[in-house]
Amino acid sequence: MVTVQMSPEVQRMLGPEGMAQARREAQNADCATCTKKITGRANVVVTGAKSMQVRVWFTHPACKASTVTELRKPSRNPTDTMRMSSLPPLPGGHGRAVLVAQLESPQYYADTPQTELTDRLAPYLLSQGFEPIGDTATEPPLLDRWVAVPSQVPGTETGGSLLTILDDNAEVFFTGPVFTPARWRRTALETGECTLYYGPTELDPASRDFPTQNRLLENAVRDGRLLAARVPCMDRATLQDTAARE
Repeated sequence: MVTVQMSPEVQRMLGPEGMAQARREAQNADCATCTKKITGRANVVVTGAKSMQVRVWFTHPACKASTVTELRKPSRNPTDTMRMSSLPPLPGGHGRAVLVAQLESPQYYADTPQTELTDRLAPYLLSQGFEPIGDTATEPPLLDRWVAVPSQVPGTETGGSLLTILDDNAEVFFTGPVFTPARWRRTALETGECTLYYGPTELDPASRDFPTQNRLLENAVRDGRLLAARVPCMDRATLQDTAARE
C-alpha cells in the first residue's frame, strides 16, 4: 500500500474529500517527474493555485516535495504522454479487437476550493459519448464520428502497427506505434470497430501475456475506473475514400 504525504497547504487546498480521493488515486500512480511506478510513499503536488481549477499529480518523495505552486505556463510534463495497449477480443466479449488508453501518470483536476478530483480527460470523453462501464460484457456506445486507423508495418504480422485515433472534431486523440497481437489488425478491420477503454490500469503496452492483461483490464473495469466506447476502425485507403465522398 502506498503511503500518501501531503503538505499542510496541499491539505488546505484539497479539503477532506479531495485528500481522501488523492490517497485512493495514488495507489496506482506513476511518478509525474520520473514516470516510474510509485511504491512505498507518494507526495501530492498541486499546481494552478491562483486559477479556477487546480491540477493534482503524484511524485516519489525524492523527485519532488509535496507543495502548492502557481502554474505559470503550459505543462510539458511527461504525464501528458498517452500509452496504448492492444488486446485480442476478450473472452466472453463481443468479438472486437480491444484498445486500452492510459496516461503515463494520470493527473486530476479539482474546482477550487475543496471538491472532488476529476481525471483531466474524463469530462471531455464523457462529452464525446464515452460511458462508465462496469463489466467487459456490456456493449459500450458507438462513436460513429471517431475513427481508428491501424497501419501495418511491412513484413510483420505482430508487433508492428502504427495507430492513429481521431475524435469527432478530427483532432488526434492518439498517434504512434502500438504492439498488436496476431490478427489484431485483421479482426479490427473486418468487424469495422474496436472497443476503446480509457482510464488508469496497470497494462503493459509491450506485454504478450494476454491472460494477465485481460485480468488487469477486468479488474479496472470492475472497480469502475474506466470509460469505454466503440470506435469505427478502417484502413487509410477506406478513410480517404470516405472523406472524398463527404
